[in-house]
Amino acid sequence: MLVSEIVAAFGAYYLNHGQNMNSLYSQLYQGFVTEKVFTPVITDNQIWRASEARHSRIVQPFQKAFTPTGTAEFKPVEIRQYNLKADLSEYPDDLKSAWLGFLSSTNVKRTEWPFIKYWMEKLIVPRIQQDIELNEAGRGVFAAPTPGTAGAAGTAMNGIQKIINDHITATRIAPIALGAIPTDNVELVEYFEDYHAGIPILYQNIPMTTYVPEPLVLRYKRGYRAKYGKDTDFQTNADGSVKIMDTQLSLAGLPSMNFKANGSVNDRIFTTPKENAIMLKKGFNNANGIFNVQEDGREVKLLTDWWLGFGFIIPELVWVNDGAA
Repeated sequence: MLVSEIVAAFGAYYLNHGQNMNSLYSQLYQGFVTEKVFTPVITDNQIWRASEARHSRIVQPFQKAFTPTGTAEFKPVEIRQYNLKADLSEYPDDLKSAWLGFLSSTNVKRTEWPFIKYWMEKLIVPRIQQDIELNEAGRGVFAAPTPGTAGAAGTAMNGIQKIINDHITATRIAPIALGAIPTDNVELVEYFEDYHAGIPILYQNIPMTTYVPEPLVLRYKRGYRAKYGKDTDFQTNADGSVKIMDTQLSLAGLPSMNFKANGSVNDRIFTTPKENAIMLKKGFNNANGIFNVQEDGREVKLLTDWWLGFGFIIPELVWVNDGAA
């Protein structure tokens, strides 16, 4: 526990000057936003399996002879979920002789000190949600952990960007040929209009959302006003997404899509019907504050784990831009 700055500023002793929980402030945490745009599937299976059913052309000109054409085809679908965890430990006694002493207690069970509840509810759970959104859900690339060593950020699971790139490599997703995302805002508006035109016409009139790095939404709004003027301002949907003019396609920013695995700015965008985007979950309530609280001497340990995974039932129904790398 890092209380050295508090001790240096306020002294290595506790004086009750009325400080309490209301004296503790924190910066904003990023919530787990991405889960809202995927269809949840709760399953005990580590790998969720299904099949896409297809049929080739059937209709032909009439003749009396039997000339069969067309056949049924079934393609396998696998979506994997990953086991994620949180292990933490602190010595609450570090708080006793400091301004933060109101978080301590004379109770010999350290697990019942006020600090533990505050620690879990105000610091740990919000940070878990932020870590999932910013490190794992979008740009995560799974790497098996080294035994006995905590795994690095962004290695607990394959995120959306990795899954899309793997489908592109397997030729299941064909990027729309548009080139790099423009730096000019007006050109960006035209880029998204051309992106919509690149979606097969059968799906162009189905309401869908294109998920993009958050800054692109603001740039689109500014480019829209510059291109079309304030008299034809953009339409904002009830969920906050922005409609692309004269289409059923909307734009929404996802924090999980802001950066690539290497930390550089992400330039990948994607669109798919919500029912095609699957989020597997098992025991995910644990990530919202269910812990195994242990006391080892005067050390308090917290343990929890859960399962999570993303994927697409039919990769061919995922549309992306080609400027990303």
